Amino acid sequence: MADEQDKWLDRGTAERLLRGEPLEAVDPSARDQAERLARALGALSAEAAPATGELPGEQAALAAFRKAREAAGAERTAAAHAPSAARAPASGADAGPIRGAARTRTGIRAT
Repeated sequence: MADEQDKWLDRGTAERLLRGEPLEAVDPSARDQAERLARALGALSAEAAPATGELPGEQAALAAFRKAREAAGAERTAAAHAPSAARAPASGADAGPIRGAARTRTGIRAT
């Protein structure tokens, strides 16, 4: 955590700054830097105002999610009730081993 520029900022001091504790333990020569860092951390940790109402596009996103979920459920149900011979492999299913022409040691295909 500490480097050549900020030797005062050890792990313990960093933890105290993150918890918002007083800076009495900081060396007076580094107190200005510590106070600036404490202010920056305080500004970054301020809570955002709670959202009022919906976010833009929230209803459309929820509707699209529900539609996709229902379609996937219907597809699974249909696949479960289909005869085993009629079942198509799921998308992304393993295609099995792929066989190619045998190559000789020279890298030229044998005919």
